[in-house]
Amino acid sequence: MPLTHTEAKERIAAGLRRMNAIIQVFVGWIPMFITRPLVIPIALIYSQLAVAQSSTSQTQDDIEVIVVNAQKRQQDIRDVAVAVTLIDGEQIARQHIKDTTQLAALAPNMKSSKVAGEGTAPSFNIRGIGMFDYNTSTVSPIAIYADEVVSGGANFLDSTLYDIQRVEVLRGPQGTLFGRNTTGGAILLTSVLPQAEFSGYARASVAEQDYRALQGAVNVPLADNTAARLAFNHVDYDYSIQNLDANGQDGGMRQNSVRLLVASEWENASLLFKLYSEDWQGAPKPIYSAGILKASGTGARCLPDEVGSRSCVDSFGFAPATDDFWQTEADTADKRHDTDSWGASIQWQWQVNQRWSLKSITAHKDLERFHSFDSDGPGNFIEGSLGSDNQFFSQEISVSRQGENSHWMAGLFYLQEELKQQNDLDLFRDFRANPATAGGAVQFFYHNTLENQSFSVFSQLDYNLSPDWIVTAGLRFTDDSTEYHAFADMDVVGAYIPGVWDLRGEVDDREWSGKLALVQKLSSRTSLYYSYSRGYKSGGYNGGFASSEAQAVDSEYAPERLNAWEVGARLQLPQWDMNIDLAAFWYRYQDQQVFINRTTGLAPYHVLKNGGDSRIQGLELSLAYTPVSQLMLDLNIGYLPKAELGEYQEEDLYVAGTQLPFTSEWNISALVQYEINLAGGRLLSQLGFDYQSDFYFDQNENPYLQQQGYSVWHGRIAYQPNAQWEVALWAKNLFNRQYHELKFDSIAALSAVTELRGEARQLGVELSYHF
Repeated sequence: MPLTHTEAKERIAAGLRRMNAIIQVFVGWIPMFITRPLVIPIALIYSQLAVAQSSTSQTQDDIEVIVVNAQKRQQDIRDVAVAVTLIDGEQIARQHIKDTTQLAALAPNMKSSKVAGEGTAPSFNIRGIGMFDYNTSTVSPIAIYADEVVSGGANFLDSTLYDIQRVEVLRGPQGTLFGRNTTGGAILLTSVLPQAEFSGYARASVAEQDYRALQGAVNVPLADNTAARLAFNHVDYDYSIQNLDANGQDGGMRQNSVRLLVASEWENASLLFKLYSEDWQGAPKPIYSAGILKASGTGARCLPDEVGSRSCVDSFGFAPATDDFWQTEADTADKRHDTDSWGASIQWQWQVNQRWSLKSITAHKDLERFHSFDSDGPGNFIEGSLGSDNQFFSQEISVSRQGENSHWMAGLFYLQEELKQQNDLDLFRDFRANPATAGGAVQFFYHNTLENQSFSVFSQLDYNLSPDWIVTAGLRFTDDSTEYHAFADMDVVGAYIPGVWDLRGEVDDREWSGKLALVQKLSSRTSLYYSYSRGYKSGGYNGGFASSEAQAVDSEYAPERLNAWEVGARLQLPQWDMNIDLAAFWYRYQDQQVFINRTTGLAPYHVLKNGGDSRIQGLELSLAYTPVSQLMLDLNIGYLPKAELGEYQEEDLYVAGTQLPFTSEWNISALVQYEINLAGGRLLSQLGFDYQSDFYFDQNENPYLQQQGYSVWHGRIAYQPNAQWEVALWAKNLFNRQYHELKFDSIAALSAVTELRGEARQLGVELSYHF
């Protein structure tokens, strides 16, 4: 019987009180966690969950089963010793999440950024572990798996999200089943698979900033056991920042993507073929060059809060023409972006008998990219381009056995990737016009080739010790190698100098990683897990912007290793219509790879180095609450009281005990969804936010490079007159919050901070049709 309005209000109020009690328990851990970092309060967690579970009296049929693929097979989430966030594809579409870098608002303790602008290598950070580096040679400690194929290098991390069935964010080292280099975590993307019926949809959207989008898919059965699905996505948009420079442009991007899936199912075997292509064209977002010197000409510096206003100038006396946050001056008329990529994969699975199965995944990817950038505003002092020609191949073969009380999986993994870089860095070009300063102008051309190979053998066993205990033991051996050839030319006034340096080398690493975990089932609805993981990320060569042979030689870096301890709990409370996930973790890093920005020279010098033995610890809470059938609430809380960089010293640079770059103490997000019947149809509404507390964009805790805490709100309201049609209004950054995607230290060269500013409020309308 439907609830009355009064009954619904009372139930919501009672549910909110219960939710508050749960949060208070979570917050109550914090003092213990700070003062006793080596002693996780397991007894407190156990007692609270046991008390809550003792009041549950529903039958086994009432149990909600949440299925995840966090261990490369479908399992009840309560049987998995992994911190995992499951995101439904419909939620991604409703929130207009365009690509993988916009997923951070949906998982606790996760951050992401485009770093150097749209189309460049993105940066991901999970639990303080990430790689805030624009360089295309960097291999991120966060891996993307699209339909079970690993991302590879940085160029392949930025994946467009369309026609997605689900996303799983795995937090913490995934050093057994997933490789390579997943010390931070893994993001699993699953496309909507072909179905045995003719169906499809089309979705069109327009919005501010000249935003136009068209997305859709058609599903076609080809035979009794074979079907195909063709999906496409077109997005065309401008950036919200306005470029006032006469020799500038506002910038924008047009992205076209298409994907074909063909699936066949037989009695004992299955086959999935995937072919995709992407074409991106546009111009980079204009940067904002924020001077730090007082306009009075005394040479005194502005306070950090004053930077970005007309009262502050750079070394050349430049100040912005306006205090409007979304207006800038940058000579970007000749800047452009172009990406062409395609890939194919084929995976087959053979169920040999009731216990044994075999699986093979073969993939190839190809990408060509050019991206030019401006880092100095209206002048020509620091500019350049990033060019990439990237080929990738991977092969994985695995065997698994399902026993009465166990599941065993073992396999081989091979990856080969070649990256050819054609980058350039143009320094102080404006000096060339004056003979007195022409000697300070130089342009470097980098012709780097990197060949990466990775071979792994892995095995994992899940064994039911009893109906209440599951033990997981996994081990992986990895052999990684990077061969590099770094070759550079130099152009100065009156001369072009080829072969300023010509370096060849190889970095070869071999390492064991793995996991040991226990899952304890307190009941059919509640479980605890305890795990130890050993993570590993190989060394390599950081083909960045060097300005001397010594810097190019110094671009090798060594492997990093991570020991991670974690305890978690999963609780289903049907009497409260609530699911709760809790996790507490403690990380000890050895030789953590950190993007180091040297800030003393006129030429930019930033390189990936091993920053020491860092320490990270934190807590997480994820809550899904349905007080009434029409109302749903999702809440994610991530807390990192300690994310501390280890000791690092090189010449005049010394860092110890600073906050890890791009890491906030608090990450909180929430989403409220409500739906009612109206005029023969359905009205759906949602409102959510993502909050990040203060963080720094480099390792020095430079106050000029600090992002203050901020919240970004989003919302949507839609009406469905029937099952086929939907019309919706949506908004991003609803309250027009000002924030930064990047702050880069250009103080030594320009007395300025180079900024990429976040997107302003965007309002749009959308129309969808399903058939």
